[in-house]
Formats: sequence, C-alpha cells, structure tokens
Amino acid sequence: MRIGGTIFCFFCFLFVWIFIPSKLLHAQDSRDQTINLRPVVSLPDAIKESSGIVVTGPNEIWSHNDSGNPNKLYCFDTTGALIRALEISNIANIDWEDLTRDDEGNIYIDDAGNNDNDRTDLAIYIIANPGMIVGDETEAETIHFVFEDQNAFPPPVSNKNFDIEALVWHQDSLLLFTKNRSIPLNGYCKQYMLPAQPGQYIARLVDSVYLGSTNDDARVTSAAVHPDSHELILLTRTKLVSFTHYIGNAVFRGEKNVYPFTVLPGQAEAIDFNEPDRVYITEEGSGGLSGYLYEARLPVSTGFRTLSTAEGQLGVKMTGNRLILETGRLPVDFDEIYLFDVMGCVRLTGAKTHILCLDGIPDGYYVVLTVKDGRAMSAGCVVTR
Repeated sequence: MRIGGTIFCFFCFLFVWIFIPSKLLHAQDSRDQTINLRPVVSLPDAIKESSGIVVTGPNEIWSHNDSGNPNKLYCFDTTGALIRALEISNIANIDWEDLTRDDEGNIYIDDAGNNDNDRTDLAIYIIANPGMIVGDETEAETIHFVFEDQNAFPPPVSNKNFDIEALVWHQDSLLLFTKNRSIPLNGYCKQYMLPAQPGQYIARLVDSVYLGSTNDDARVTSAAVHPDSHELILLTRTKLVSFTHYIGNAVFRGEKNVYPFTVLPGQAEAIDFNEPDRVYITEEGSGGLSGYLYEARLPVSTGFRTLSTAEGQLGVKMTGNRLILETGRLPVDFDEIYLFDVMGCVRLTGAKTHILCLDGIPDGYYVVLTVKDGRAMSAGCVVTR
C-alpha cells in the first residue's frame, strides 16, 4: 500500500484531527512515577547475600552470594524453596555482583565488583544454559578485560568510577554499568561495552548519565533488559531508572524514566524482568537472616498516548527531538511513516523504523500516518520543545 496525493493526505489529516479529542493529541514528556515493591518471599538460607539474579523460567530464579562466598549459583522459586545448587568448579567468587543471560540461555557472571577500584583481574564468566547441564557442577569460560580509560589502580578518589555491579547481555554484546564511588560524588554512571565471547578485551566507554547527588540515588547495583521490548532498567537503593527507544546499544541516548520506590527496601542488590511490565528485585540480608524477593510492576510512561481510529491504534511519544511510535507497549518498525502538517502536506517520511527525527520540523500540530502489512494507523500530536 503506497500513500500518495495531496487530497488523500489532507482528508486523512482532517479525519484524525476532527474525530480524536484534542486532549489526546499531545505527545508529552515522561514524568517520574513512584512504584510499590511487593514482598514475595524470604530468600533461601543459602542466599543470605544475594547480589545478582536472572530469571530463566516462569518460577525459576538463579542467584549467587557476594564476594568471598562459595563459587555457586542457586536456583529457587517464588515459594522460597531452593531447587538446585550449581558449583562453577574452575573459578573463585572474588566479587560476583550480577547475572545476565543471552538468547540461548547461557549465563554470564559478573566478577567485576571493584570497591577500591584497584583490581587488575576483572572477569566475566560464561556457563552453558543450566537447563542443559547434568549434575551439580560445571566449568566456565572467561572474559578478561580492562577499562580503556583507567590508567591508575586505584585512580584518584575523584575518579573512582570503575566498580561494575550491573551487567546485561544485549544484541550479542555485554553492557556494563558502573557503581560510582567518586569522592566527592559526581553522580554519573558510565556504560561500557564488551564482546560476549571468551577472550581478553578492552572495555569500550560508550556513554555516561547523571543519576543523582547522593550515594543512594546514584550508585547502580544491578541492571536488567527485556529481550522483546529492549527496555533497560538500572537499580539503585532508592529507584529504578528505565531507558527505552534507544538505538543499538546507545542506551543513555534513549528515553529515560525514573521510578522512585514508595517504601525503600533493604540493600537492593539485584533485578531482572519476569514479565514485560514486571521485575523481580532481591536484597542482601542482614543480622544473619536472608533478604527478600520483591516484585514491582513498571508504570506505563506518561508520555505514551494510545489514539483509537477506525483502522487501528497508534501511540505517539515525543522524546527530545524525536517522535517514537508504538502499538501497545512495544515499539514496532513500520513499513512506511508519513508526518503531515496542518496543510495536509507531507513533511517527513520514514521506512522500516518506529522513530522520526524532527530536525528542521517547527513546533506545531501534526498527524502521523503509518503503514504496516497493508494496514494504516494514524494519530495526531503537538510538537513542542
């Protein structure tokens, strides 16, 4: 289906603009929304210092303890029952901090905890999908790495930002996020990238983002990414920080939403998705007791608007200088996209994408028309900067 002709464009514009309530036509900036943590269960006694989690099934969660503890992963369920323990026989737990897995179910163990920023033996271990491992013991392959921008071990206290407690696998790469220990605190989290293959590498600095002026706000303790929506979440003591609609692995260039906790947990250490809009979080125990497994439902961004027409539903969101198009909660790459102005003229077009860059487009009223598999959807928006 090709869209062409000034008359068709103009009538399409009139249909959307007249019949959709004006209060729904604004693509709004996202705003902070608080979230509640629901306690699910106390963690098994074997995981008193839970520091990373990865969800591998509907009721199957893997975790590990912090530095100096056994070199084991533990699988438990939402009743708190310990299902399995798996020893990684050829490595030690120097400072395990997070877990992630790839699209084949292989698990990556982040042994790059670096409180003093002086380690020269940083590593990420790779084990096969635990569902394919027979018995209670396996061996790991190793990724050794150094940071491209670290020259002193430790660096000056003002530059102590080389502690990696957050790790995700995304698009065949490993994304690493720092826990900032600078004095005075500068509040920035750095993102590095590594190949997801055994070997010896230099971690490339990708970007950084400001997260807050206090340790509780700014220090990242874990990360998770959803394999379908690509939403990436950073966990701190006080909040979740969500990134969506980024391109490739440039996470911090996407839309950022901050979700403060209504009630603070204990020492929140680990996070992973269990549904597209839900995450599990674990905390480290204290006083000889295990911490809790929590569940949180992620808010729907206030910048998201779903507009009903006779042909379908389309969500339009303005982020910075871009329009992001969605159906439901997930971004969809459309076959064709057209942006009309108030005169019914096409101002922008796109193909095989869900993002329109608004360079050269003035503020004003517009209509977006998309085509996907021969089906047209349209929505109005107001571009304001």
